[in-house]
Amino acid sequence: MAYEIPVIDFGNFDNDPKQVAQKVLEACKSIGFFYMVNHGIAKDQIDRSFELAKEFFDTPANEKRKYLIQEDNHGYSELYQETLDPENQKQGDHKEGFNFRNFVNGKAHAPLPAVFEKEHAFVEGFSRACHGMAMRVLQAFAIALEIPEEEGGANWFADRHTYDEQSGQILRYLKYPRGGESTYQEPVRAGAHSDYGSITLLFQKDVPGLEVKASRTEWISAPLIENSILVNVGDQMQEWTNGLFKSTLHRVTFLPEHAHLDRYSMPFFVHPEDATLLSPIPSKVVPPPSESTQGVAKSGEIITAGEHLRRRLDATYKYEDEATN
Repeated sequence: MAYEIPVIDFGNFDNDPKQVAQKVLEACKSIGFFYMVNHGIAKDQIDRSFELAKEFFDTPANEKRKYLIQEDNHGYSELYQETLDPENQKQGDHKEGFNFRNFVNGKAHAPLPAVFEKEHAFVEGFSRACHGMAMRVLQAFAIALEIPEEEGGANWFADRHTYDEQSGQILRYLKYPRGGESTYQEPVRAGAHSDYGSITLLFQKDVPGLEVKASRTEWISAPLIENSILVNVGDQMQEWTNGLFKSTLHRVTFLPEHAHLDRYSMPFFVHPEDATLLSPIPSKVVPPPSESTQGVAKSGEIITAGEHLRRRLDATYKYEDEATN
């Protein structure tokens, strides 16, 4: 069977939300990924974000290291610092990253490098635009799951993902530097993993490399589609839906063009507020725990979104005791 990632047009979401939601439901139940087109985020805004990412990653290493990522998941991660598939990787991922926590009430979570500080308003605006688009996706989820109006209806998920409340939500800039195949000890650049939160919005530009384990056994490429956002289900959403929605493994592999081209991408990781309990969704579409093979309710343990994220991060990163400032 040939698998491919579906493309869903959100341009008609306001006029016919149920039709769009049904397509989203089918994608989330099967492959766990879909492309959004006509999503509403301006191309100029996306392009400028990629330009800022390049400006930062081109700064000297000693300057970037002043903002090393710590346990709050904000800041700079060096080459090989993150290991997304620790059970199978001998070496950390062949990428650099910078994580922005939410700009709660207009303030950055921690001091920003000069490249980003001078564009503080822009980065915050892009982060909030991504969040707004993510809420549209989560509204589609709630509509597809037929959550009753008296329980919160279309805003059931959105009400648990407030931007200005404490959460694990992250805007991330990534660079996969060109070259490295001869010295890197792994066949992939970012290890196979599923994402930790509710959903992820991914912006890709110019250079592909992402692969998705579509059938749980077969890897397929996630090609570049102009002016699209690639959306995938995260682990918390899979647990919330007792396995109805699929959080699918994905990875970044070496391609021939990576020998001479840097690859940049920008994921926006969407998480519920930290205090949100991952308890059952009031939906007749979601299977009850007794009929599911996944979901925190299956084991009887209901944890918060913040607890779930902390467990995953602790297994992924090597932190230095203190960042150099």
